[in-house]
Amino acid sequence: MLGIGEILSALNIVEKLGRFLSWGVGKQKRPQETVAGRFIRLFESHGVHRNQIPRFFGHGLAVQDAQSDDGLLSILDEAMLQAACDLFAVRREWLDGADSQVYACHDFYKHPENVAGFLDALKAANPGGDLHGVLLAPRQGEGEALIVLYETIGSVGDKLVYRYHLLNNWLFEYWKARAYLAACVAIAWKHNVFIRGVFLDGKVIAELAEGKRLVGENGDDLDSYAGRRWYPEDMSFKPDAFIKGVDAERGNFGIVSAIDLWLRLDEQGFMDANLEMYDRVMVRDQFRSVRREYVSESAHGVIS
Repeated sequence: MLGIGEILSALNIVEKLGRFLSWGVGKQKRPQETVAGRFIRLFESHGVHRNQIPRFFGHGLAVQDAQSDDGLLSILDEAMLQAACDLFAVRREWLDGADSQVYACHDFYKHPENVAGFLDALKAANPGGDLHGVLLAPRQGEGEALIVLYETIGSVGDKLVYRYHLLNNWLFEYWKARAYLAACVAIAWKHNVFIRGVFLDGKVIAELAEGKRLVGENGDDLDSYAGRRWYPEDMSFKPDAFIKGVDAERGNFGIVSAIDLWLRLDEQGFMDANLEMYDRVMVRDQFRSVRREYVSESAHGVIS
């Protein structure tokens, strides 16, 4: 007959075994997504239904080929996979399932001189498509901002299909990033790439800015973002709009530094959004006037 100690020891072993077995069940890996599954998801996130892929994409695909992942997988070849990546500007490594980053991210922080060439290249590669953009800024005032460029590459019925390009690395409250961001927007406007603005939750922007989330997946396309609208082009000619939310550290240092950099970039022509109703000389005078106000406050010990 077992003693109390032996019984308790046996129960303890059974409990540990149960925890081990349940841990093993919980840790089972989810089935790995196939290349065919990602191929379908890529098109559907851009508004092209599985059954519409052959008509939209071509490349010899038939409707019956897209009815199952297994059937599609048997006919997908290198040319089709690369063509899909080129069509939607996604990374081949992602489509292969080898990497989690969907999009290549384009960084123009401190390099406004490269923006115009980038935009011109996009237009030259797709002369029949419209190119626009949206600047997503954190409604909390702090965090990363993101420019998403979108260009039309076709349509399915009466619905337009877009290709996306991410311009990231804009810390919205940081004075230096704010100035280069304003320059990027102004250059885009000057090249007839009109960028609208939406304030969103910073977590949503951060996920998109990493390039690891398909824009438009689960119906979450750019038009679905419900946020307060704003006008990013205002940063190129309205001092209040430009410095709003800039981190005013060390006695207005951030704000004064932001305006100084704005003025330097403006001298180089990077702040000219080609909006004829605003006289550039008058705009510069307004920025200098606001700068003097903040310098004066700092000199008197007033910290805004």
